[in-house]
Amino acid sequence: MPAIRPARGRWKTGFAIAATLLAASCASTTKAPIPRRDSFPLDPREELAGPFSSEVVKGCVALAEEDAARAETAFSAARWGGTQSLAAEIGWVEAVVIEGHAGRALPVCSKLLESGDPTLPLLVGCGEARAAEGDAPGAHDLYSRAVTRVSDRLGLNARAEELRIAAKEAWLSRASEGLRKSEWESAREAAAEAIALAPESSEARITAGDIEAKAGERAAALKRYREAMEIEPRNAAVLEKTGTLALELGDYGLAISALDRLARDNPKAAGRAAEARLAFRVANWPSAEREAARARRLTRAAAAELVWWMLPEVREARVGSGVIASDAVSRRDSRAVTRAVALGLLDVDQETHRVSPDSALTLAAGSKLLVRLVGILKPPPGQLACLGKSPRTGSPTNAEAVKLASACGLLTEKDGPVVSGPAFLKALDRIRSLVSEEAVS
Repeated sequence: MPAIRPARGRWKTGFAIAATLLAASCASTTKAPIPRRDSFPLDPREELAGPFSSEVVKGCVALAEEDAARAETAFSAARWGGTQSLAAEIGWVEAVVIEGHAGRALPVCSKLLESGDPTLPLLVGCGEARAAEGDAPGAHDLYSRAVTRVSDRLGLNARAEELRIAAKEAWLSRASEGLRKSEWESAREAAAEAIALAPESSEARITAGDIEAKAGERAAALKRYREAMEIEPRNAAVLEKTGTLALELGDYGLAISALDRLARDNPKAAGRAAEARLAFRVANWPSAEREAARARRLTRAAAAELVWWMLPEVREARVGSGVIASDAVSRRDSRAVTRAVALGLLDVDQETHRVSPDSALTLAAGSKLLVRLVGILKPPPGQLACLGKSPRTGSPTNAEAVKLASACGLLTEKDGPVVSGPAFLKALDRIRSLVSEEAVS
């Protein structure tokens, strides 16, 4: 529960300034003009008709003189039926709250607030009682009702705003507690109250999103995170949550927007932003290519399919080899696999004449494919600097191929032992980039 400023400290300010005027006004039992104070405690007679008993006058004077104990005694003596009893009740509430005994005032407040149209001092006094007892939402509710009655009490408006923030924090605390206990409904209700109180708060929407995410309602969570991002478009925590969940749910446009913004201030997020852009591009591909691009374990046939799909040079390249793989015939993807075999991108077993298209693409096989692919995209006399003087279209050993692929930033040891679709796709993009850079230079 957020702390609310203690009663005595905040209410002493301004007492001395108003004491003389308030005491002079209270000294009359008639309805003399009441100097309107701008903060608690207000004159308990405000909005009430006189005359007032001598005990009410004494209590009012004691309040003005900052003697809460004497005020309580006087107001207690005046607490009998009629209009002046209401003034005494309000004054007594103010006095005991100032004394630090707000708990005693709460039952009286409940009775008075239910008995009719409450006056401004009653709303304010009972609001302070609830605030002193740690009920910031209840205090704000009463202060909110109070400030709707007046428009020129700047001090009351400021206190209402202070309590609004405290109430928001209280609701967020309750929401977090519900989240911790997996009490979804109570957590949601508390988060909704916080949002209603502070629609400008991104924190409230993040909490609401966290609740939905943990409850398994990821679409609802993303909606809340998106709202938070609209409020604070450069908040790193908001961008992180929004981008991550949007990417998981396939909302690639939102993921790109969030992660690109995050990467502007955090270069470490650049890789994930690139992942989002890649996912956005792949989302519109045919099903087979899309499945291959997202595969956690890429097959040799799927790799050939991606090469065929992404690189027209492969489809148009002249084939000089007569190698045929017996297990590549009559497949749906036979065109892509047989072209990869003919270009030497995939090795065929010399004894069985099989290319094993459904086997996993190992790091070594993937590295060989990519290194050989460079020779197709950049034929002699072109030479990528990262390949050095090593043959690009020959038959490097597994170790040589892995070393060359790593030197060119295509694949590394962390991409093995089996290459994934995203890693292979990035490697193909990297080859295209390297070839283009060399051509420009």
